[in-house]
Formats: sequence, C-alpha cells, structure tokens
Amino acid sequence: MAFATIGTRGIQAQSVDLSSKVTGTLPVPNGGLGIASGSTGQFLKFTGTETLASAADNAAHVKLEHKNVTSAASTINFEQKFSATYKNYFLLCSHITPSTDNTSIYMRFLTGTDTPFTTTSYNYSCTDYNNTDTNNSFFGANVAQARFTRGIDNDNTDVGRGSFILNIMTPNDTTHPPEYLWHASYRNVTQRPMAVGSGTLNSTSAFTGIQFYMDSGNVAEFTGTLYGIVE
Repeated sequence: MAFATIGTRGIQAQSVDLSSKVTGTLPVPNGGLGIASGSTGQFLKFTGTETLASAADNAAHVKLEHKNVTSAASTINFEQKFSATYKNYFLLCSHITPSTDNTSIYMRFLTGTDTPFTTTSYNYSCTDYNNTDTNNSFFGANVAQARFTRGIDNDNTDVGRGSFILNIMTPNDTTHPPEYLWHASYRNVTQRPMAVGSGTLNSTSAFTGIQFYMDSGNVAEFTGTLYGIVE
C-alpha cells in the first residue's frame, strides 16, 4: 500500500492563523504565556507561575485620595484612609490659601469615624527660615494639634499661597506612636519662609485619617493628594 507524503516545503509555505485557529491560552512550552489576555493597566508578573497583576502591584505608592477645594472650608479632611493596608503615607499639598491673612496651618489626626483627635498628645518642632535668613523656629509639647507654619498671606496668587510635603509613619499601628515630618514653603506678608519640622504623638491609637485647618478663619483653597507607600 502506497503512502502519500507531503514535502516540508509545502508545510513551510503555509502559516497558521493565530487569530482564528488558536483559542484559549497557549502553553509556555509552545511559546505562549499560559494565561488569557489582560485588561488595560495590567502587566505580566512571574511568581513561580505566570499571572496578571494590576498596575498598583508594581507601584511604589498608591493614590488614596485627591482633593481640589475651591470654596471656603473650615477643615480639609482625608477620612478613613489610614488602615493596615499601608504602614506609612505621604501627602503632597501643592496649594493652600487661607481666607484670613497671617494665619497658620494646623494639623491633627482623625480617629474612629473621623473624629478629630484633640487630646494634648502632640509634640513637634519646626525650624522656619525666611528669605533674609532669619530663624523663627517654633515648637509645641503636649498640645492638642501640630502647627506647620507661621502666618500665611491670604493673597490668592502664586506668591501668596503655601505648599507642603508631609510624611506620616505608622498612623494606624497600635504598637508604635505615629511620627510625622514635613517641608513647607509659603509667603508671610513680605517674607518667604521655608519650614522644616517633625513631630510625634504620645498615643498609640489607630488613627484613620488626617485633618488640616487654619488657626483663624477658613481654608480658601486647597489642592493635595494622599498616597499609601507600598513596602
């Protein structure tokens, strides 16, 4: 009985239409990834086997909340954002303007269902230099809030507003008191101070959020974003 043969040239001349002839997942030994196609923002992650991960899995920090306040508010609250998911956080405030001239930025933590923590447990120290290199340092010991700056000009322009970066360590950890570090730049009437400060609390409460306000009057405008730091 004779057998028909097919020359290799004939096979090589043909191609497999992968878009219509191959369905499902192509195994890794066959040149595939062993997984189905992903969605926007996902990437391939190898953890012994091939998996699809979200963009957040490859991030150094994750955005938790962005605020852009354009009308007067008595407080700026980032509520229910501290949890066991992230140990440390940082907040970037690119714009804060008070309603009342020559007023300072204050901060306090939130507990439970966003109740301001006003127990006299805040301790902080800040070194504040203006554009004439004059030191106007200030501090607080066992007080009900932390002070970030001296008085800020309420001129709602680039030269009048303030900005700061705040690092927050272990705010939701009941075994370590939270600590915080900040850098601020702002305008004080005719001066342009730059502040560097740090502080801690004599408390191991599980804080859930953070609040900002002025020592007098409202916050006229605020733009800022809170991030969780991925370990």
